[in-house]
Amino acid sequence: METEHIYFSGHVQGVGFRYTTARVARDLGLVGWVRNLPDGRVEAVISGAGETIEMCLKELQARFGDNISGINRRPHDAADRYTQFAIRY
Repeated sequence: METEHIYFSGHVQGVGFRYTTARVARDLGLVGWVRNLPDGRVEAVISGAGETIEMCLKELQARFGDNISGINRRPHDAADRYTQFAIRY
């Protein structure tokens, strides 16, 4: 299992991005969380099989490609084990 800490930039707030991220992640069996940041970005921690994380990101790009101007990904310490995918506020 892999865990990634991901920042999405662009026009990603106010367009259903968090809700869609959670729905796609849950449908793929991924766990973690997603939240809006005060600077306009969306932050997510996504955990699961590497190829499934890739599928999730490709789906988000297909749905929000015009809204996403950047995706910053880095490995995340998986010491926190997630049991579901949540939207954080």
